[in-house]
Amino acid sequence: MLIKAINTPETSDVVDSFINKFREGYYSSRGDVIRDLIRLDRLVCKKKRNIITMMAYIGLKGNIMKIKELFKWILIAVLLLSIFTPLTSAQSPALTITNYTIQPEILTPGELGTVTVMIKNTAVNASADIEDIYLFAPRFEHDYQRFKHVGVLGGGSSTLITFAFTAPEKEGIYFPEIHIVYHPEGSHLIRETIRYPFPVRVNERTSLKEVSLEVEKDIPRKISPGDDFTLSLKFTNKGETAAHDVFVEIGELQSIYSNDPNNYYIRRLDPGESFEIKLNFKSSEDTPTGMITIPISITYEGLSSEVKTQNETAGIEVIGTAELSISNIKTDPLNIKQGDDFTLFVRIENAGDGDAKSVKASVNLPFEGSRDAFLGKIEVDEDAPAVFRLRASDSGQFNYKLNIEYSDDSGKYAVDEELSLYVEPQNTTNLIIPVALAVLILFITGIAFIPWRRR
Repeated sequence: MLIKAINTPETSDVVDSFINKFREGYYSSRGDVIRDLIRLDRLVCKKKRNIITMMAYIGLKGNIMKIKELFKWILIAVLLLSIFTPLTSAQSPALTITNYTIQPEILTPGELGTVTVMIKNTAVNASADIEDIYLFAPRFEHDYQRFKHVGVLGGGSSTLITFAFTAPEKEGIYFPEIHIVYHPEGSHLIRETIRYPFPVRVNERTSLKEVSLEVEKDIPRKISPGDDFTLSLKFTNKGETAAHDVFVEIGELQSIYSNDPNNYYIRRLDPGESFEIKLNFKSSEDTPTGMITIPISITYEGLSSEVKTQNETAGIEVIGTAELSISNIKTDPLNIKQGDDFTLFVRIENAGDGDAKSVKASVNLPFEGSRDAFLGKIEVDEDAPAVFRLRASDSGQFNYKLNIEYSDDSGKYAVDEELSLYVEPQNTTNLIIPVALAVLILFITGIAFIPWRRR
């Protein structure tokens, strides 16, 4: 009704444009609506029909009905703005400081410190154009550094800003403020300022205030699967104020077990004082080889009663030990005769819990041929053949030695196995038959020759 009341032929185009924009959700901020309303008001003023002149006219005439109609128009205008407000506020940027860090946490009078704040735009789809960020600290000495025209911070994004300052000469707790001035991106009509106070503690008695926990770890460098071992932890306060309410938590790992508690509590550690914890562990037979890291989490409180967290680790290497042995022996051909070329197969298996590397086998048989074989790597529960191709130059029972050389994670090793091989003598049956045949021929020839001579 307000729009209809001010609608004239001269203003109809502007009014229609405003109505269409509003219906289609064109306006993204309250400032844009106000801008077009002001434009409409200026056009109406030319025709002496704006709200103010209408109120004056109605007052002079004393027309009560027109006053009621005017209030209706004003109410409608207010309702339009109030209806539009949630739409724009949902799309407006909202800056906040989500975290701050003061270094050092407690300052001595006149000490240089820094404050770092995390600024976040909690809006999702609205960006903030940051005009100015500055430190407001009347009792502090600082360089009055200002971060002007920082730039645009998108929805859901964060940024870090750090200020340096000098603590006051008087002890106490102070509350300087971080001031941030910003406006929605693309609009300068709405400007917001946030003020974020943060506490700064100044205390002369804490000039040497830091708690510093040193953790000494005593643990074997290497173990094998199935071994037991002990981890000793010695906590020493190297700082100059006491640490109290110290909690120690030992993380859990697969394949490594301990019957000791995982959590320990130390009520207080004065400067220079130590406390030792011993933990007994056992590894399983299935513990994988390689480096295993035991996590150690420590929390404690210092003079400021702020809970500090310190994470440590203790590392131990699990090494596997190879165990090589002979699983099978065979020859080709199965029966070896003197003068034969034959192949000797020796299958070697790894029954240990670590890989055998650079495996080499050799035999000391007194035969010509290849008496060395290189097998390379034999993994856990695997086997590999050592192949020797030889010529049996002699016959008989031969006792020989198979030598196996290899290395694993713990070092180099050599294994000797005593073996035997039988070589049959050369077959004489094949010689007897030709000799007997020759003798028989000579005998028959002799018998035939004797009667022939008598004639």
